Formats: sequence, C-alpha cells, structure tokens
Amino acid sequence: MEIDKSNTTNPSNEAPNAVRNKYLARLLPVIKQRGFSHLRIDDIVRSMDISKATFYKHFSSKEEIIELVVEMIIGYLKQMATQLEDEAAPYVQRFQHIFGQSLLLASYLSDTFLLDLRQVFPSLWERLKQAQQERQRYIQRFYEQGLAAAVFQPINPILVVLQDELMLGNIISPIFLVEHNLTLHTLLYDYYTLQKYQWLVPEARSQVDDTPVKDYIDMMARKISLRMHVDT
Repeated sequence: MEIDKSNTTNPSNEAPNAVRNKYLARLLPVIKQRGFSHLRIDDIVRSMDISKATFYKHFSSKEEIIELVVEMIIGYLKQMATQLEDEAAPYVQRFQHIFGQSLLLASYLSDTFLLDLRQVFPSLWERLKQAQQERQRYIQRFYEQGLAAAVFQPINPILVVLQDELMLGNIISPIFLVEHNLTLHTLLYDYYTLQKYQWLVPEARSQVDDTPVKDYIDMMARKISLRMHVDT
C-alpha cells in the first residue's frame, strides 16, 4: 500500500526507473503541500536531496518531473483497482485495502496540487481524474458484490468514496488536529472503526483482524507527522 520506497540500496545498483521513482517519491510531500507552479529546479533538487548534476542525469526539466509524478500516481491507482478484483482475497481484507489506499492517496494528493495541475497541465489533470474515477467504479462494483454476499450494509457504495475524499483530507490536516486537540494516530483509527461499523454487517465485523490496519496506521501516522514537523 506504499508509494514511498525506502532508501536502503545504493542508487548505482538500481535500475534507472527505480532510482527516478525514489527521487520523485521524495518530492511528493512538497508538491502536496505547496503545489508545483512556484517550484524552481533548486527547490526540486533540495527536496530530492541530490545535486543538480544528479538531477539532470535522470530528468530533463521541471515539466518532465510533473509528467512522471502524474504517471506514478496513475500507475498506483491502477494497481489499487487490480487489488480490488482479487477474488481470492476476502471481502473484509479488500475493505481494509481500500482504507489504506485512500489514506495514502490523501497523504499525497491535495487541492493545491490538483489545482496547479488543472491550470498548467490540463491534459495530465484529465488523465489523473479519469484514473481516479476508474478506481471509484471498481470500489462501487466491489461494494455491490459485497452487498450481494451479505458482507456489507445496504448503503449506497459511492458514499464510501465521497466520505474518504472529504474526511481524510481534513483528518491529516495539522490545523484541524490542533484546533480539535486530537492526535493523528488516534483519529485515523477512530475513522477506520467508524467505517467498519458503517459498511460491515455485524457477523463480518466480528471476524476482522485489525492488526494489519493498526500497523499501517502506525507507520503512516509517523510519516505524515514527520512531514508536518518538517513543513513547519
């Protein structure tokens, strides 16, 4: 459920695409926070923690960076949809995947970035929007199947997508957390619990193993909190 790749190997031993993706992953939090229209090459290089020589070894321009970032996100959205089609995985497990996916997307996509993209690269914005809508259709079909299998509550499945988009962006906002005197970890788990009660029938809910989600929330809360600290 990750976009980030840990920096545990020597870049010289990695495939070129893997190296570029690692550098792009370092830039994603900055783009989420500030957008990209005002970023200079110096800002990008600093965020990637590389030299200008290394930057131009892997990238040709700021425009190419944005194209590659969008391609990375679109690829991840398609991967998300594929996970939901894996009928070998139980419904409750795929339900948990949706929560993890939505949290990860919320931690990287922001209105600031999307507005920049729509204004500066409308064709890329349109492609990204189409990929988001395709994932939403997969989620809707998945919930309809789970409803027929008596795993999910009889609620319009499109609401889960809308709720995630509206709620998770606020939950991971440092301003929201400070105003309400809340901790990110606790609020994320409370939101996950809320979703369980909304979407799973009691029989399915009683069989859920929350350990993987707790571990994922721990990891994401640390990463998001670290970025909040760096941004301030």
